[in-house]
Order: sequence, then C-alpha cells, then structure tokens
Amino acid sequence: MNLAYERIDDCIRYDYQRYDPNPCNVNFHLHNEFEIYFLISGDVNYFVEKSMYPIKYGDVMITNNQEIHKPSFRNDHLYERISLQFAPHIVRSFNSPRLDLLGCFLNKPKGQHNKISLSSSQLKELLRLFSQFENLKNNAGYEILKLNYLIEVLVLLNLVFKDVNRLDPQTAMPDLLIALLDHIDMNLDKDLSLESLSAKFYVDRFYMGRVFKKHIGSNIHEYILFKRISKAKEILASGVSVTETCERCGFNDYSNFLKMFKRTVGISPGKYKSSLGTIL
Repeated sequence: MNLAYERIDDCIRYDYQRYDPNPCNVNFHLHNEFEIYFLISGDVNYFVEKSMYPIKYGDVMITNNQEIHKPSFRNDHLYERISLQFAPHIVRSFNSPRLDLLGCFLNKPKGQHNKISLSSSQLKELLRLFSQFENLKNNAGYEILKLNYLIEVLVLLNLVFKDVNRLDPQTAMPDLLIALLDHIDMNLDKDLSLESLSAKFYVDRFYMGRVFKKHIGSNIHEYILFKRISKAKEILASGVSVTETCERCGFNDYSNFLKMFKRTVGISPGKYKSSLGTIL
C-alpha cells in the first residue's frame, strides 16, 4: 500500500459501539486526535473539562486534543454511539479562506461550546456520511474516500458551529463542584490532595468525593491526573523541557510523571514533544 494512503488510514478512525447494559463507568479520555462523538441511544451526560452537557439522540460532541472528556451514564440502559477520531494535521491543507475545518474545535474556550445540536436535515446529512464510513471497503482508493467523508463531516459541523443558536449551553452543577473544579484548574502545580481540598472548602473529603462521583462519574484523583497531563501537553508544545514541565504540572516524582504521561497519551513526554509537528 502507498505510504501516503497508510498515513490517511492511520489518521482517521471511525468506530461504532453498542452496549446493553452500558459500561457504567468510563474513564476520562485525553488523546492526540480530535474527536466527533455522536450519541445514538442512551441516557448520558457528557463531561468536557469543567462543563457537563446533557445529550440525546442526534447531539454531537466535539473535543480537541487538549480537552479531557468522558460520558457519564444516568442509568444502565442500552448505549450506542459513534466516534470519529482524526489527526488534525491530515485536514489542514484543505482549509479555505472562508472555512477553517478545525475552527469548531479550536475557536472556543476549552470546555465550552462542545455540544452541537443538529436540525432534522443536518442530522439526515450526518447520518448519510456516517453510513458511507460504515460501507467503506478495503480496496483501491478507499483511503481517499475516507478522507473525503471526514472533510464533508467537518464542513457540515463548522457551518452549524457558526450558527450560535445551534450551540447548547452546559447544564448547571452544584456550587461546591464548580468551585472545586475552578480551584483544581488554577492550582495544578500545587498540593491537590483530598486532605488539602477538604481543608480549603471546609467539607468532609468523603462527602466531597461523593458529590464529584455523582455528577462527574469519576473520582477526584483521576480528574486531577488527566488535567495535569493535559497541562503538560500544552507546556511541552510551548518548547519547555520535560523536567520543567514535570515540575510545573505538580508531579513531585519525575519517574511517576513519565509513567503517567505514557499511560495516558500513549508515548513518552520526550517523544510527544519531538512529534508535535505531526500530531498537530
């Protein structure tokens, strides 16, 4: 196979999953690809950074490679979803003066405007494009078609994204949780142990953990870890050394930082830094 085609195939991943009952607990995600998530069925809240979005059939969630995210299930009913992940660099050359294909992922604050609600005609068009992915065969030229369908999806979503009336706000969360998430976000380089957080907010750490679990669907420690790794990716992208990045992200143990970064991102911090030209 032509190497260029292999790269296209590796850079675009279409995935359909069906769970009955649903998997209950899904860990936070933080990957090098941008993601388009489409809910088919299920009772789901979708968490991105510090925002929680209630979603239903036909809603699209978009996340870039700096936003931690996860679905949180409100019950154990049937869950179906489509995930379309792609390396952002694969589409940059197809931008036009009037349309940036990555605009809907990048031209917004982190954790905001991640949910896109489609009209019936827009939903019909998106489902048509998803069916094209489903029907792709591994024969001559299929990689080109795969890229073409991705570009069509991105054009559609960016046109909808420009219509602010189609962007849904996130759902309200308890004041304690909002304050906790803000504090964590602003103090990733400091002590964020449960004991220190409990003292900061004058609440029992077990109660705080239960509130977090109820609304986010995960524990505080996992959230802090993914936020620190997300910050590490940003700092590395600015040219800072791996050692200094470790310190600025609140990792007191260098070997633990290397281990956690590789487990979360898939490659070491050094390799991530050297590969930024292809990842971004």
